[in-house]
Amino acid sequence: MAGLQVLEETFSAEGFHVLGFYSNDFGNQGGSDDDIEGCTGEYQVTFPQFAVDHVVGAEAQPVWQWLLGQPNPNPETALAPDWNFHKYLISRDGQLMQHYVRAVYPGDDPSNPNDSFEDNPIVLGIEAELAK
Repeated sequence: MAGLQVLEETFSAEGFHVLGFYSNDFGNQGGSDDDIEGCTGEYQVTFPQFAVDHVVGAEAQPVWQWLLGQPNPNPETALAPDWNFHKYLISRDGQLMQHYVRAVYPGDDPSNPNDSFEDNPIVLGIEAELAK
């Protein structure tokens, strides 16, 4: 969560925001409002988080039905998440611009000494959208 928090802190003044969605679609990773509040407090998360029943499949919530019905800007990677922390970049005018699998860390990855915030693909994508 730290990387997502850094993105929110870095770009929120320019109109960028992170939204987190908890779902039990991926190994009971969802939770109640109390669970979300506990996680928010433990990790000092300031971006909004929501519990949703489903993000994939026939019972997906409407926002996820819309999102997964968009043209895939990165067809080499499946648009639907296969686990938590799949990230989607949506433009100011509501267009899906890019998505990143969970393995793409949003910012300085502490396990990768060659990763830097300045050249991270998520950061570069956000900066490009904010510059429009």
